[in-house]
Amino acid sequence: MYKVYFKQALLMLKQNKFISMIAIMGTALAIMMIMTIIVTDEIKEISTAPEINRNRTLYVDYQVKRDTARNSWQSGSISYETLKEYLYPLKTPLYVSGVNPSWSNIPNTLITREGSSEIINAHMRITDAAYWKIMSFSFTQGRPFSDGEFQSGISAAVVSKTLAQQIFKGENALGETFLVNFKPYRIVGIVEDVSPVFKQAYGDLWIPHTTQPVENRFTEVMLMAESPEDFPAIIEEVRRMEKKFETERSPWILYLKGPVNNKIFQKGIYGNNAEEITSAIAVQKRKMIFILLILLLIPAINLSGLSLSRIKKRTEEIGIRKAFGAKKYTILIQVLFENLITSVIGGVIGLALSYVIVFRMRDWLLDVPADSTIPVSTLISFPVLLAVFAVCLIINLLSAGIPAYRASRMKIINSLNQNDK
Repeated sequence: MYKVYFKQALLMLKQNKFISMIAIMGTALAIMMIMTIIVTDEIKEISTAPEINRNRTLYVDYQVKRDTARNSWQSGSISYETLKEYLYPLKTPLYVSGVNPSWSNIPNTLITREGSSEIINAHMRITDAAYWKIMSFSFTQGRPFSDGEFQSGISAAVVSKTLAQQIFKGENALGETFLVNFKPYRIVGIVEDVSPVFKQAYGDLWIPHTTQPVENRFTEVMLMAESPEDFPAIIEEVRRMEKKFETERSPWILYLKGPVNNKIFQKGIYGNNAEEITSAIAVQKRKMIFILLILLLIPAINLSGLSLSRIKKRTEEIGIRKAFGAKKYTILIQVLFENLITSVIGGVIGLALSYVIVFRMRDWLLDVPADSTIPVSTLISFPVLLAVFAVCLIINLLSAGIPAYRASRMKIINSLNQNDK
């Protein structure tokens, strides 16, 4: 039955090429706008290499301190001292790691080869050994620096494939020494280049915290759980550490703005406590729902006029089918199915256009350089494809639902005489 409906839908598209083209492009543009939003969010949230554990990682990226004696506040990134004394000892997370904030990851690190006058600007990440257990980099040679090297403050470094080629001009860089801000480091590992889409993983080289001056050791903290079900227990343990800090550092009080999940962290939602964060999330959800409703309703209303026009031309056919015993629900399903074919074609075009928009506007939508790459694994996923079909289905119901319902309930005599009016 549905095979017949499909063939009839294609025949109708060929017979009314102009109207069909308008309907398809109207659907495509509507889905393009909606899917641009969905694809952008999916890129920020999907768990894929190297940030393969996004779905079970919490983040603490900010701290606020209050001096009760002076009645003043200080705020900023987590200090390495706080990380070492109050967050590394956490028992509930599987791994705890600190990496210098993504906003500080600017190309201001001077890289050069010993004995060379050529200087390269690179993005440097300062982190620890646990970082390599949370992330999943693709090593072409070597390994990450070990916990022993980290604890000992050994100047070991992992570099990207491109940076290794820039420094050593095609020579084997593994095991070689180079200068980072005029300090020697030995390359222990080389990884495939990382896209700037991955805010916590992106960089040109990675070195241990323990090789840097204390004043340079400020971090964003990642708390990786065994499973997302452990999040409440991790949050409770972090709150206990805040109270411990208050007791040991009186009159200072530590407020860790987090832990928050990857979605909240990527969206930059902040609050001084759980209630403020929850409120900010609710406001953002309401805004998103309002935008999506507008993007769904306006094109659906416009397309409903085209659907009504197409159905009117078929009222005689519908009347004849009903005269031969076709049920109302059969007519309704047929009209909706045929219109869904148009919606799906428009949906595929709209999804392709949304990818073009994301690529062309990635510096604005994703806050990455305009010439950066976006991994295919972040673009094509089951949630994205499911979202496309859901949007097609909703637009189909909104644009063709009422005309199809009216056509299915029209009396046979009125259907047969409709074209004579």
